[in-house]
Amino acid sequence: MPKLLFSIILLGFCTIVLADKPLIIDENTEIKYIIQNLQNQPKMRDYRDLGGIAEDEPPKLAALINFKINSAVILEKSKPLLNKFDQALQSDELAHSVLIIAGHTDSTGSNIYNLSLSYKRAEAVKNYLLQQYKLTEQRLVIKAYGEDQPIDTNATVQGRTLNRRVEFIRID
Repeated sequence: MPKLLFSIILLGFCTIVLADKPLIIDENTEIKYIIQNLQNQPKMRDYRDLGGIAEDEPPKLAALINFKINSAVILEKSKPLLNKFDQALQSDELAHSVLIIAGHTDSTGSNIYNLSLSYKRAEAVKNYLLQQYKLTEQRLVIKAYGEDQPIDTNATVQGRTLNRRVEFIRID
């Protein structure tokens, strides 16, 4: 589900999908915040002056999951945040939800390497959630983006850290 701005002409009306930045969460985020934001549905907006109606993409939560450098091994310090996601996904509000686990990297390395690494990291998160908890595999879909969707600059250490993330996107 690339974060692109595009339009479709249908019966004289224009539908625009607006790409929003993900909400960035870390180990200090409360479970109820995760639930609340994954419950949100895309918003319809009236842009008749632009020729149509717009719908936002589904809400995205960017989890700052840390991995060993150049690997898909999840660091211990990131497991409490993944545990919060598990608790949120087992809540009554999200018990039947389906999520994309989208892997992202910074721009260090080649495009092909980063695409592969982002897939492996998303897969590691999915496998962690499946092995540690009672989630079904059908509820978690893997998507790799590599370095193609940065949310910050890759010119600084802080920016690269934010770009190395896993996003949870509700799709049901």
